[in-house]
Amino acid sequence: MAFVPPSWASQPSRTASLKVKSQSGELIESFPIDTKAFYLFGRIPETSDITLSDSSCSRSHAALVHHEDGRLFLIDLQSSQGTHLDGRRIPPNKPTQISNASVLTFGNLTQQYVVECETAGTKRKKPDNENMDKGTVRASHLLVKHRDSRRPSSWKEPTVTRSKEEALDKIRGFQQQLADGSADFATLATAESHCSSARRGGDLGEFGPGQMQKPFEDATYALKVGELSQPVFTDSGVHLILRTA
Repeated sequence: MAFVPPSWASQPSRTASLKVKSQSGELIESFPIDTKAFYLFGRIPETSDITLSDSSCSRSHAALVHHEDGRLFLIDLQSSQGTHLDGRRIPPNKPTQISNASVLTFGNLTQQYVVECETAGTKRKKPDNENMDKGTVRASHLLVKHRDSRRPSSWKEPTVTRSKEEALDKIRGFQQQLADGSADFATLATAESHCSSARRGGDLGEFGPGQMQKPFEDATYALKVGELSQPVFTDSGVHLILRTA
């Protein structure tokens, strides 16, 4: 079941990041966590913002959610091996507040995820979002990944090797099939999309401002219902978007 964010989830009002460290304290990588309302942790790359590469981690393991008042919360999504905050397992489905220097661990994964965020005294002004008052939309998409995608793997291809230009060529080919009526969107997305939404004909359900990558959000809100986008580039790859509501 897809994660449904709490009603208080909101665009971040403070800068924040996660520092991924080894058991010895060596910095492995860093993730920004201040560009949208929530971030999902899990074992499946297609449905996770931050992939947990260990068999002890659940497909959908946990969520990090920004509160409208600026606080930051961690929610365990009924994971089988648990989510830990500063060494203590947090209860499932209960938002647990986290703060600067909090240490998060997931299942038996040895890596530590250290929170770095501004304090209340340095709270920033919320960024303007021209879509904020437009309510929710519903859309389907067809995604083609390339080797420079954020996660160059999918259910279709364990390792994606095509270039961004080759991905765009594939998308333009699909665009032509849709234009000349030789294929319908749902059938094409089911067969060709690199997103896990392929099993639903590309349907992403309803979403609102701040829940998708900005280029994807802007393109969707600019469409009329029933209209197909031009190719859209995000960190995930190249998309065709069909607004459905």
